[in-house]
Amino acid sequence: MADKGAQWLLVEHFDDSSLSIINMSGRPEKFTPIGQRLKNRGAEDHVRAVMKELRRGRDNIAVESDGRFVHARALRVNESLHGAWYWSGRTPPPPVPAAGAWRINLTTMTALGSREWAEMADIPQEFWGQERSLAAMFAQVDTDSAESVAIKKIITAEAGTVHQGKWSVARQDGSKWPAHFSCRIYRETTPDGHTHMVARGLSVDIGGDPNVSAAPEIVLLEHRVLDALTDPGEYRALVDLKSLRLIRWMGAPAPGIAWQKVASEPEPEVHPDDRSTMIDMAKGLARQRTTGRLRVRALDGTWTWLNVTASLVAIDQETTAALLQVKVIDDHALTND
Repeated sequence: MADKGAQWLLVEHFDDSSLSIINMSGRPEKFTPIGQRLKNRGAEDHVRAVMKELRRGRDNIAVESDGRFVHARALRVNESLHGAWYWSGRTPPPPVPAAGAWRINLTTMTALGSREWAEMADIPQEFWGQERSLAAMFAQVDTDSAESVAIKKIITAEAGTVHQGKWSVARQDGSKWPAHFSCRIYRETTPDGHTHMVARGLSVDIGGDPNVSAAPEIVLLEHRVLDALTDPGEYRALVDLKSLRLIRWMGAPAPGIAWQKVASEPEPEVHPDDRSTMIDMAKGLARQRTTGRLRVRALDGTWTWLNVTASLVAIDQETTAALLQVKVIDDHALTND
């Protein structure tokens, strides 16, 4: 007989100071402190002790003592513990809900997921275990009406910021994985002394519970307008004005250019001789729309010319980004010198 009072708890542990419940047996929670959900202080202390054990390197815990079953499963990116599923009940637990861990470096605009995340999202195996551009992650998801909130947090990248949402992730066979995600932003110092802002997160498959509504397949009005205004052969991209890095394509990506930042493609970059043009275009947005011609790295390692028109767009009243209209000029492709 099932233990009706017991549930799988997803406890986030994005760093040593954070410990809250973000999911209960597949149902999202809003960063609920464990003390609010587990009224018994002994139960809270036990969760903390289990998380401490997982932080030391264990991936799974399964014990039976005094008629109680305790199970825990760690969710990590590389060696970093992001959280764990926890069960304590008088019966063995049901199958653990599907979940995966990930991190987004908001300074370099790159993303890395755990093996579990890659399997659920059906990432091609050649990309497992390697960072990809943030734009590659966005190219795989259908966002909801809170997309602008997420974009603002990506651009401002303030330590301590949290975010949750329901997005659908596209698999290679065309099916969709409805996911609820939670993340928290931190400041990290690299071994060479540089400061990076990083979002550490967890995603849970919410498609298996009939009591949880799946991520809505929303086509935002702004996206419809952009699609309607896009001419054949023209592509649109959203760029962070501070770093001049690509955040996401608004629609299909421009063909033939390197942008995913994966080992099988050349490193995305603008030609060194054209970087001043790019910077001048960004500065000019304070006054008006700007235009220019830039060479970017092509998939074959050569340089490809782009005609670019940049417009300033407001994410909210305080945050702006650049929307680029891009056309590839195939007859001006250059070879490496």
